[in-house]
Formats: sequence, structure tokens, C-alpha cells
Amino acid sequence: MDQVEIGLQLLRPARLSPAEFKGLIQKRGWRMADAAVRWDVRPETLSRAAADPQRETRWDDLVRALPALTRRERAAATAARLQLYPPRPRAVPTVAPVAGPAVEPAVPASPAFDWADEEDDEFESFAPAGSGYRYQDYVGPGSELVVVSEIGSFASEGTVLVVIDTRLGVNEDGQAQEEYHCEAPQGTTLWLTPDQLDDWVVSTGKTRSRF
Repeated sequence: MDQVEIGLQLLRPARLSPAEFKGLIQKRGWRMADAAVRWDVRPETLSRAAADPQRETRWDDLVRALPALTRRERAAATAARLQLYPPRPRAVPTVAPVAGPAVEPAVPASPAFDWADEEDDEFESFAPAGSGYRYQDYVGPGSELVVVSEIGSFASEGTVLVVIDTRLGVNEDGQAQEEYHCEAPQGTTLWLTPDQLDDWVVSTGKTRSRF
């Protein structure tokens, strides 16, 4: 291999696939929302980058440079993130969450970066990752989501889900959140919370017109 070929591999390395990108973040012990805080971007911005197989190389460099966290450090990072960016206070909903058959995946709870300079008007500063509405107006009926971490028997890695509906829900702390009814290719459906979107899927950025 000559000098130019070596140089090209350094300057134009192969990009991580969407699954490799998100998998490496998780392998190093990070939650997507916590990595977004570290890089000072919105969670949905990071989700879009993760889903883009043609993302800029500097994104991959950021992931590869993440320090590995112990379980204790991971918990500490999440606690600090929630203190830095607490959920926005919202009015208590006056209607009960929409009832519907709950289908839980047969898996335990998991263990959606804008490198912009001053002239970049599209820079998105970080918004509270704890907000149960952080994917609102970004993920909705018709949105395609790619599974990057197997969801039990519901969907394997690489499966493309389609959001068919949304509803008002309540998280474990009693705070309101938007939840997303996702359909797998075989026709089975599952409601996902914003935290589950963080851990199990990334958006393709595409919306199916039939919705």
C-alpha cells in the first residue's frame, strides 16, 4: 500500500452504519440523551445523525472518542443531565391517557450533534432531554424508525417501523409525555415512550405519504 492509499484511508475512512453508530455509543455505556448533552445538541439532532449512513466523518470521530463509562458513571451522567436540563413543567392533563392494549417487549428496560460554526444558522442548541415531548413535531404518524437494538420478539435490529398514531401518556414520575404507536412489517404494533425511542430506534427522516 503506497503513501497516498494510506492517506486516503485516514482522510476518507469508511462510515459507521446506523446500527454501528448507535451500538458503539451504547457499548461505551452512554445513553443517547446523555451523549447529546455532552455534545451540546438536541436528542433529535443526534438521532438524525445516527440514522444517516452518509453523515459527516466528524460524527463518527466523536463516537469513537467517547470515554467508556462504568455502570455507576452512567447513572451519574444521567442524574447530572436531569439536573442540568430538568423536564419543563407542564399542566397536569385533564383527560386520562388513551386506553389501549399494552404490548410490552420481552426485554428489560434498555441499559431520536450539530458541528456548526458561528455562521451556521441551522445550529440547534440542546433542549431538555427529560422532556416527554422532545420528539413532538419531529416524530409523528407516518414517520419511519429503524430499530438499532432488538426489541424482544417485536422487532429485530434493522427492522423499519412506522408510527401510526400518537397519544398522551404519563411516565413513571407522573409527568405527561407523548407516546408513539409503532407498527412492524408483520403488522404487530407497540407503543413506545420517548425514552424507548432514545434506546431502541433512530429516525430515517422519512415520512410515508399514506399518513
